[in-house]
Amino acid sequence: MSRTRLRDIPAVADAGRRLAGAVGGSVLLCYGLVHLLVWPGAPTGTPDERYGWTGETQLLGWLPGWAVWAVSGVLLAAAVLGHAVGGVGLAGLPVARRYRLAATGTGAAGSLALFAVAWPGLEPTPTEFSAGPIVSGLLLASVVATAWARRHPPPAEIRPAERNSRAGAQPGSRAGV
Repeated sequence: MSRTRLRDIPAVADAGRRLAGAVGGSVLLCYGLVHLLVWPGAPTGTPDERYGWTGETQLLGWLPGWAVWAVSGVLLAAAVLGHAVGGVGLAGLPVARRYRLAATGTGAAGSLALFAVAWPGLEPTPTEFSAGPIVSGLLLASVVATAWARRHPPPAEIRPAERNSRAGAQPGSRAGV
């Protein structure tokens, strides 16, 4: 006698996907907003100390100060907005759902570029921001891997059989759901 697993019930599986999307989207949105610690900054809780960026850079040191601030502002906007659109798309917002992968990739690339520009001038110390480039690098790697996997699916004989397919239904159809 076979037992029905909870994940095989379509309503439960759909609710689980929606919940996972909402949680993942919220985390991605919050990660995008955390970039606002770099510029304009935030209090650390210690008197006379703030998280932020002093404007010092080694990567763009040959540019005038106003140009460095302009470039960093564009990178900050790309990071925050990219992660925000990716997060709400992952959570299920219909308009953003189509562009969530591209938006997350843009946010991760903008974040990495922002950290490259701002790294020596981060306060109180740059090492307090060291998790940011790691998370952004992992996000960018996952976006690239997902895009590659979508363009190059495995051959049909290697693909695993669909668990939820009904008898006589075509793979990928919504029959029986």
